[in-house]
Amino acid sequence: MKNIVTLFKSLFYHAGLNHENMQGTGFYYLLRDAAKRDGIEIDEKCLENQRKYFNTHPFLVNFILGMWLTEYKNGSDPETFKKAYSSAFGALGDSFFWHSLRPFSFVFAAITGTVNPFAGIMVYLLTFNLFHFTFLFTGYSLGRELGRDVIVWFNRIGFNKWPEYFDLISVFFLGVFLSYLFKSGAEISVDVFFVAAGYLTMGLILAKKLDITLGLMINLILSGIIFFQLGV
Repeated sequence: MKNIVTLFKSLFYHAGLNHENMQGTGFYYLLRDAAKRDGIEIDEKCLENQRKYFNTHPFLVNFILGMWLTEYKNGSDPETFKKAYSSAFGALGDSFFWHSLRPFSFVFAAITGTVNPFAGIMVYLLTFNLFHFTFLFTGYSLGRELGRDVIVWFNRIGFNKWPEYFDLISVFFLGVFLSYLFKSGAEISVDVFFVAAGYLTMGLILAKKLDITLGLMINLILSGIIFFQLGV
């Protein structure tokens, strides 16, 4: 039950994002609430310090939350591990959730969408949120159980390699999908092939290097230029 409550409240964690302390406000409220539910008394000054700068990936914050409470309860210094894990989880989470899982979900949604557009949307939402909610749900209990050793769990499942594996699967099925589209409907020429291949390569590079919104805007602008030059 605690995991469900923590999951639900962590959905609002990012609402406190600001330029002054980033996610510090959200972490403060999550920590205060979780400590109250677990019956852990936190020194008021120590609790107020949690409003200071803090930034990590929002889907992995519950691991740090559970770890912090366990280390505090054991009398050690949770701040040291909080600082170390916040940057590590921020980088790991960005790499997996933003740069690999979203394209992965999109490829399978696009494949399903050729049969049923509504089913394609559902496949995207289900695929992405399966990982999203699983990490939010299990994060708190694993953090409480493992404490400072919570990073061992990530090493055990090889989480740092997940983006590479998911990218390989995404590219493979994207190739299968595009081949099917070309074979089933489009009138192919060498020019169309190279334009499509170049467009796909540009999209993949932008998606990996830039923010997804900025990447989409640049892609749309360049698409407009290409279509204008082709007289479309």
